[in-house]
Amino acid sequence: MQSLTYTSRGLRRRRNSDRWEAVLSHADPVTGEVVRTFHTVEGKTRRQAERARDALILELERKGGAVGSSMSVREFMEQLLAYKEGSGTIEPSTVRGYRAEARQIDSYIGNVRLADLSVEDVSGWMRDMSADGYAPKSVSKPFRLLKQALKWGMAQDLITRNPCDFCKPPRRARTLINALPREERTRMLELARRAQPAPMGIAIELALTTGMRRGEVCALRWSDLSDDGTITVSHALGNGDGGFDVKEPKTSSSLRTIPLTRRTFDMLRLVRADAVRIANEFALPFGDPYILGTQEEKSRPYNPTQLGKDFAAFCKMNGFKCTFHDLRHTFATMMIAGGCDVRTVASYLGHASVSMTLDIYADVDPEAKRAAVSKVEESFGAEMSGYGDAIMDSVIGTPKRREPALSFSVDQLKAMLAAAEEKEAGHGRL
Repeated sequence: MQSLTYTSRGLRRRRNSDRWEAVLSHADPVTGEVVRTFHTVEGKTRRQAERARDALILELERKGGAVGSSMSVREFMEQLLAYKEGSGTIEPSTVRGYRAEARQIDSYIGNVRLADLSVEDVSGWMRDMSADGYAPKSVSKPFRLLKQALKWGMAQDLITRNPCDFCKPPRRARTLINALPREERTRMLELARRAQPAPMGIAIELALTTGMRRGEVCALRWSDLSDDGTITVSHALGNGDGGFDVKEPKTSSSLRTIPLTRRTFDMLRLVRADAVRIANEFALPFGDPYILGTQEEKSRPYNPTQLGKDFAAFCKMNGFKCTFHDLRHTFATMMIAGGCDVRTVASYLGHASVSMTLDIYADVDPEAKRAAVSKVEESFGAEMSGYGDAIMDSVIGTPKRREPALSFSVDQLKAMLAAAEEKEAGHGRL
């Protein structure tokens, strides 16, 4: 099947409209002549229009015989991402991550023709990334993206096989959970409370006492705080190319209502009351601001990326070695260590299943493991206090204790000697 390759020849906005005229050209598969075609795409900005045009090109090439034989992996990945972004099936923050991973792919095998991409090309690329110091996780993520892209390419009859099906990324080492011990998390909470009502101080307390993700904390509005002492996670903030974007929580399970500690609930109510008071003093509409954002009707949220940077500076200044996400790990670990039911912990965290919680937090605090021994002892009616000294001596090799010496009187000793002599004389007569 002859393939068609389209080239952009111009993009012009129509007057007083979000519609754009895209001029494309391609070679007629029969005559070889260059044919120009005119199409309408939509976009509020030129960048959006360019993305819509790129998605259109990919769709036209797919319908007209797919990708040209000279298309490189770089060109294929760019058009695929433009198509996925234009379709609206993935979040802007996801697109941002995909583009970063696509750049890693391009820097190693971007110039390889898509039709010529082989198993050795893919395996060699991953070996080179590992040799250049990339961790197994950093190699696996772009590999999964390429595998997904090539699978889509097969479904569209762009290629006949997926080389990634015959390759394995480097084995990922299990990452240890970095949870703050009791002394450190207490010290951090006390420092955060001194900083309140500064947004970062509130963010730290919420993360330590609820286990919420960074994007979820930043997306909280005052309407999410209920008078019954709970707070509802209904949205999250992500990072796209144009800044942050409000999106639905990570999974359906992430939409949840979390009970707050009495102290945290009172703190939030005081912060809200103070913000309302200031707005009333200046006769300003209050609306429904972000809890960590500017306290005005058109509130600007605390950008999750900025929160991460501010928290890193806070940790460096105060001697903590953790990321903001480690506060979520700290919350989960301390809840499990405290004997909280795993299903309850999973509902706090918004995990899709209890097995996910167990898989991540199977190794809890060593102190909790030692404390769990008492639970084992309480589960049996039999004596569990120990073997006893005599048995333990034989098990661990402790020297046996000497029996106390016997004492006899002089007359008793004389009688014993006489009896022994008489017995000996009797044996002699035999």
